Amino acid sequence: MSKYHPLLQSFGALLVLDADSWRIQAVSSNLAALVGTAVTHDRVQTLSGVLGKRLSQRLRRELKGQQRLAGPLTFTRPASATRFQLYAYRSGAYVVVEVEPLTPIAKRRLLGTVNDRLLRLTEASHQEELLDYLVRTVQELTGHDRVTICHFDSDWHGLIVAEARDDNLPTLLGQRFPASDFPLSLRLAYERHPVRLIEDVAAPGEHLVPRDCPVALNDSFLRAPAPERQRYLRRLGVRGTLSVAMQSDTGLWGLLFCHSATPHPVPPPVRDAVRMLVQMATQRLLLLRARQEARYLQRVQDSLALSTKARVEPQSPQQLLADQADTWMALFRSHGVALWAKSSVFQAGNTPAPETISQLVKRLDKAHAHSGPWCTRHISKEPLTASLSMPQQCGVLAVPLPVNPAQRGWLLFFRPEQIESLYWAMQPKTFPQEAALATPSSAWHEEVVGKSEAWQRVERLAAVDLGEDLTLAISAYEISTLNMYLECERKALAEANQRLEQLAHFDPLTQVWNRYRIEQAIDAELVAAKRYGAVFAVLLFDVDHFKQINDNHGHSLGDDVLVSLARLVEGSLRGCDHLGRWGGEEFVVLATHSDIDAAVGLAERLRHLVTTLEVDGLTQPVTVSVGVAAWHPGDSCKTIVAQADKAMYQAKRTGRNRVEVAIKEPF
Repeated sequence: MSKYHPLLQSFGALLVLDADSWRIQAVSSNLAALVGTAVTHDRVQTLSGVLGKRLSQRLRRELKGQQRLAGPLTFTRPASATRFQLYAYRSGAYVVVEVEPLTPIAKRRLLGTVNDRLLRLTEASHQEELLDYLVRTVQELTGHDRVTICHFDSDWHGLIVAEARDDNLPTLLGQRFPASDFPLSLRLAYERHPVRLIEDVAAPGEHLVPRDCPVALNDSFLRAPAPERQRYLRRLGVRGTLSVAMQSDTGLWGLLFCHSATPHPVPPPVRDAVRMLVQMATQRLLLLRARQEARYLQRVQDSLALSTKARVEPQSPQQLLADQADTWMALFRSHGVALWAKSSVFQAGNTPAPETISQLVKRLDKAHAHSGPWCTRHISKEPLTASLSMPQQCGVLAVPLPVNPAQRGWLLFFRPEQIESLYWAMQPKTFPQEAALATPSSAWHEEVVGKSEAWQRVERLAAVDLGEDLTLAISAYEISTLNMYLECERKALAEANQRLEQLAHFDPLTQVWNRYRIEQAIDAELVAAKRYGAVFAVLLFDVDHFKQINDNHGHSLGDDVLVSLARLVEGSLRGCDHLGRWGGEEFVVLATHSDIDAAVGLAERLRHLVTTLEVDGLTQPVTVSVGVAAWHPGDSCKTIVAQADKAMYQAKRTGRNRVEVAIKEPF
């Protein structure tokens, strides 16, 4: 039985060569019509005999030892003014060559247009502005009837968040597509090949000649859409489509779709321009999101700053909650907050009964052992909460507070039900394909009940930061109370003060200095620098892909990575240098008596040292991105750390596992 090959689109031709890129094994049925050269199979024919000796030699030279060409080659057939583009890659024991004619276009004008649009994209300050400009620009370049951006949620449902169109196709803006439209195989295919073109979904396909050539063509850009994809696009009223993946650091963020009601070719230079624009827009989008999250985290941190009076006179948990409840509920978009500490419940806003909160805390202590947050947006369906009486609640975010080793405290936020009206372009039910598809002109409406708003990742991170500072504040109050009542008990007082010192100055997980203590040390070094002209530098580093470690291996292993990394780095520092945990997976090194060259040398040494870290159960390597900032006159603790932070994020943007030096910006 011959091997099945998918049909090929006719806008390009395909040749299958042997592993040495010498002899032709098979060609697509349209090769002669497209290129003007016929291949006879009654005798051995070489690539040079079809495309010329010079082009064949160049192809073999550039493909030698490589899986694919670094970029396409261009050539002109003898006695023909048509230029062609050639691309090649290896597929098993074969080399697959794809040939496509290059439509004459004004390259300089296209380049100028793209450069202008790229500049405009980099100036966008909001996500909506950025995405709207992107779809308008792509529609202008390609001429498609409709250009949309589909963003994936955590369940891989797609939401159309931006659109540019004319009257030939109906709007999809605001509509959703079910996750079944984007199976894992399709998402993985977009990771390998971010651009997909279908000129005409209804056009008959080309086939290989001879048909029994056993080469796999799954990675061919020319492959025709599968029958189920053809039916899907026809139901959307689409004949021609171009789609481009929008990749983030953590996976597929979304897709840009270009649809046309009629067959629609897109020349290779235009496809390349669209891909470049999408890549730039995606990076700008991620940067805007990171800035927005940073501003939110800063607002949460600002809400936690204890006043001078509060530091001298620590507040009770009840006082803390009473003072901060309204601010916290606004920041975390909740309608109730509760603090459970030492078997006591303190509440504000709309919360369950105290006995219900106590039952929830007991269950959390048993089921949630690690130090990260726990959350749900569907209380009635969550096994841990389903049997509890919380009629006015639908969402819970709970953060453990390691106030003492024997019993953890808990900070809990509660959200009400949020009824959502969702409009689906394709009905997200497990029905046969024919019944599941809605008509393109009318979306299928679904009303989602029984759920709260989803707890965003940045909210969970902020809740952890809040829990750490709250733990410190509660511990300070407890120590103050002990000092007041056990003044005559010197031993107990000494132990309490030691515990306060540990909690105040050391991170409970890694046992290195915490943020408060390292800031004190930086402030002291600033005084010495101003008074005596001493030099010093700050190194800020962050564990690369730490979220993947938590997601793939669990938070307990993530904690082990942080502990092992802290021990490794602290053990390699000089006695006059200091290590502190800045928050989450970020650490700070205060390098005293170090100019910028010495600090960069230290950063490179630490970066290399971390790559040798081995943690039981962890299969991926651990790396860090390091930002280095040296002290300059006029710097404060805030400005020098901000410079190091900016350099660290530059290291992340330029590939991670790198050291970047902060550029001193004028005031």
